[in-house]
Amino acid sequence: MATQTYTTLTREPTQIFRRQQDDLPAHVTKDVYFEDQGPGHPDTGYFLDTAHGKKPIEFIQVNNSYHWVRLHRNQDTWETNLAGIYNGPEVGWWLIIDPQHPNYIQEDSIPLTLAAVTTALQQLPTHPDIPNHPTIMEGQQEDINIATGQAQAEEQRINIITPSNGALKGNPPFIFNGDRTASWKFINNFDLWRLLNKHNDTMKKPLSRVVALLSYMDGDKVDAWKEEQMRILDNANSKGIQETNEVLWDDFIERFKNAFTNQNQREESYQKLCKLKQEDSLDDFFAKFKQLAFEAGVPLNDKGTIKTLKHGMNKGLTSAIINSPNFDPTADIPWKFNQWEEQARQSYLKWKAAAEFTQRRQGLFQAFKLSPRQNNSNPGQGGFGRNNN
Repeated sequence: MATQTYTTLTREPTQIFRRQQDDLPAHVTKDVYFEDQGPGHPDTGYFLDTAHGKKPIEFIQVNNSYHWVRLHRNQDTWETNLAGIYNGPEVGWWLIIDPQHPNYIQEDSIPLTLAAVTTALQQLPTHPDIPNHPTIMEGQQEDINIATGQAQAEEQRINIITPSNGALKGNPPFIFNGDRTASWKFINNFDLWRLLNKHNDTMKKPLSRVVALLSYMDGDKVDAWKEEQMRILDNANSKGIQETNEVLWDDFIERFKNAFTNQNQREESYQKLCKLKQEDSLDDFFAKFKQLAFEAGVPLNDKGTIKTLKHGMNKGLTSAIINSPNFDPTADIPWKFNQWEEQARQSYLKWKAAAEFTQRRQGLFQAFKLSPRQNNSNPGQGGFGRNNN
């Protein structure tokens, strides 16, 4: 049986015809397995073992894109909707040498060299493209609560398409199940993936970015919360908030922090944030600062957060940033956190280059047994390293 093709998926249930034979290659099925209960039997088809038991699943084509979807049984038929799309690490997808792949390369046209094989492997997507569309996904429960029948008559139909500028690169985040101790790691992993794909339409648009993150949340602890977020986004859409408005993403992340970070931990993290001081590594300082700010539920661009940042950095580095030509204290729009971080790194690199030059210069004087004139501007003294204040 060939892959079934559907024109659209919406928040309304769509009947899905399950395969009656195991005809998908192993790199597409991955951990998915086939059970044969006999021709025409409704339980014949693919399944995936999850923490909540064995779940029916099917691989379908929607327009020009392929997706694994979880299924909901309706008597002797099977249904899914937009929320049923599953991108977990247990499922695979087409290889670049498969004709169905959007960047298909004929296998006999690839020279059998190590370099060619490596290049081909680097182009393999670990998961299907996340749908890129301006409308909100329906909330989903483990069994894809499809039959609610509460969608409005004027609800938009949604075409699922492959993003016009290619598949998402790199490793997506793990599936977040609501474990508070893993919330920071989950968001950090998603941010790394987002930055790697910052020019992809899915990540450039705040709305589709939120939908992408929600597709990597699954489990009893998050299902109801996901459904609530989709209602919030739907309301924002009905109020005319554009899909490109960053407030959709900022507000969503704030709600995520409030829901999945421990309140006691938030207070402890805030106290640690206020006491944090820059030591030898600027990278470590900013990584720790952002982690504590996230755990404390403190917005990075908040005026108080920027003040805490200035006190945490080395005084010399803070002064260098304020005295840099890029900084304007009278500007109508204050600098955001990322601007402070970028200028801090630039100032630090300049100081580091000057310090290395001075060390080399002193080494030459020592090698030739010369006495250099005293240099009062030695960047090696009172530099931008450890903050002992």
